[in-house]
Amino acid sequence: MTLPKIDVPVYEIKLPSNGKEVRFRPFLVKEEKLLLIAAKTNDANEIIKTTKQVINNCIIDSDINVDAMPFFDVDCLFIAMRAKSVGESIEVNFVCQKETEIGKCGGKFPIKIDISNVEVDKKQNTSFDIEFNSNLIFKMKYPTYSVVKLLNDNDDSMEKKIKIIAASIDKIFINGSYYSNKDMAPEEIYSFIENLTQEQFNKLSEYIANFPAFFVKAKGNCTKCGQSHEVRYKDFVRFFQ
Repeated sequence: MTLPKIDVPVYEIKLPSNGKEVRFRPFLVKEEKLLLIAAKTNDANEIIKTTKQVINNCIIDSDINVDAMPFFDVDCLFIAMRAKSVGESIEVNFVCQKETEIGKCGGKFPIKIDISNVEVDKKQNTSFDIEFNSNLIFKMKYPTYSVVKLLNDNDDSMEKKIKIIAASIDKIFINGSYYSNKDMAPEEIYSFIENLTQEQFNKLSEYIANFPAFFVKAKGNCTKCGQSHEVRYKDFVRFFQ
């Protein structure tokens, strides 16, 4: 006799980039196993590949292309799936920053974070068109999950910025002609960016600095001095490991 399949709940979430509703199920044991195996490899490529595979497994709608999504849509899906799979509430320790007569309080206190209440901070003044003059215009986009996560470390080098900027360029308008990112080799785009002026480069850097970011609002009181704190929790990196 064959065991019957157990029904699992189905949830919906709106993608931050376009408001599209996506249906998904929670992680199953097999997905948790895949994530644990990938995390143990400490290989960024393997973790990225496995994370996308798990999300694809759990998405019910067939018209969703994880590989083409902006990185923060994938983040949003993963956080939502993890919340519904292993619990929506986590406890995080904070350090009190209240100034006292002898310096900062420094007391450590726990705050309970409800990751089901994740919000996306999207800068309202972000423009996808960056115009330097009538003969040089950049049409920008949001890079994919694979690009951002592969470079998502503490490295703030120029090379890293160039790679993210290059992945964020959709088209370049030069002297009346459009040049599409997909028709150019990465090395060609890198070289073009390296030959921009510092002022032009800074303007492109400002675009990537204003990428959407996730946060959860939370409140807690310092157990040492009693100070009430309202915080914006942003450290979701461990949910992707």
